[in-house]
Amino acid sequence: MVIINPKKRIVLFWKIGKYVFNKQETCENAIEKYANLCSYHYGMSASFSRENVRFMKLFYQFFPIYLPQMNNLNWEHYVELLKIPNLQERYFYFRLVLFCNGSVKELQSSIQNRIYKTI
Repeated sequence: MVIINPKKRIVLFWKIGKYVFNKQETCENAIEKYANLCSYHYGMSASFSRENVRFMKLFYQFFPIYLPQMNNLNWEHYVELLKIPNLQERYFYFRLVLFCNGSVKELQSSIQNRIYKTI
């Protein structure tokens, strides 16, 4: 089992998302295959479930340029952000949680209270 440094986890998930996104045209069932491969290699099946690898692909699609400040959030923040379909709203909450150094619960509360809509 490989231990992933928490500071490198976000960039690893982004790179996996990029790989899966680029392979989807040429590799049938890319998400499932890569989820199985990563689970085998890293030994963390929950982190590399099909659903989580699908989120990694969305992570790359919605954040196509990796910025160092993205390491300031954890994966649970990104899973919440990826559920927001509106691009501008998603980036608003991304900047808000970065600026306020907010927890996942605070992010969820901001989204539920529709802070974006009140501004």
